[in-house]
Amino acid sequence: MRYRLAAMLAVLSSAGAPVGAQDFPAIGSQYVDFGASMASVGQMNNVLGATVRSRGADRSTSRPTRTAAVASTGYRGSPAVSAKVRGQFADFVARVDPANADRLRKAVQQQDLLGMWERHVAVDGLRRGDVADAMAAYWVQNWQIANKVSFASRAQVQAVRGQVARALGASPAFAKMADADRQALAETFMLNFVAQGSAYSDAARRDAGAAARLSDAAAARFRKDMNLDLRRLRLTEAGLVG
Repeated sequence: MRYRLAAMLAVLSSAGAPVGAQDFPAIGSQYVDFGASMASVGQMNNVLGATVRSRGADRSTSRPTRTAAVASTGYRGSPAVSAKVRGQFADFVARVDPANADRLRKAVQQQDLLGMWERHVAVDGLRRGDVADAMAAYWVQNWQIANKVSFASRAQVQAVRGQVARALGASPAFAKMADADRQALAETFMLNFVAQGSAYSDAARRDAGAAARLSDAAAARFRKDMNLDLRRLRLTEAGLVG
C-alpha cells in the first residue's frame, strides 16, 4: 500500500466540509508551523533530528537491529484537550489570513480535521492516540514536499515511525510528559500535516510556482528549526538517512 500526499485532496472533498485544500496555501507556506512556539514541539523535533543526524554521520543504510522494547509513546485522549488545540489552530489560521478569518475560524471549528488525518494515514498503519504516529506522518510528509515526491511506501513510513518511537522513548523530557501534553503535541503535528499537505496538494494541481515555493518552505523549516537538510536525506526502509 502506498502513502499518497495527493489523497489529502480527496479526503477534504469527501468530507463535505465548508473549507477545502485551497483555503490553506498561506498556512502551508509559513516558515514557522502552528504550535512552533510550544517548547515541547521544538524539543521533540530536535530529539528526532539528533537521531537522524547521527544516522547520517555513519551513512548506515541497513535495517536497524532489534533491541529492547521501546517505551510507550501513546496517550489517553481527552475531548477537552482536542477542543483547546482546535481553538488555538483556529486562532492561528485567522491570524495567517485575516481577510477570511471568520470563515476559516468557523470551518476549522466545524470540520473534523483530526478525523481526516486519521483516515489519510491509516493505509500506513498509523493511528490517533500515539505521538510517534503523528510525528512520523509529519516528518515523512515534509520530506515528500521538500523533495517533491508523491509516494512513499508503508515500509518507509513505518521505518520513520520506528525512528521516532526510539528517539522519544530515550528522551527523559518526553517520559515526563503527561497525557494532556502528549495529546496536544500529537494533535499539533496532525493539524500541521493537514494544512501543509492540503496546501501542497492543491498547488501541485493548479500552480507549479506555488508548489515550488511550498517545497522550499518545507525545506527551510527543517533547516532553520532542526538543522536538517531534507533534500540531503533519503527515505528508505531503514527510515530517514543521510
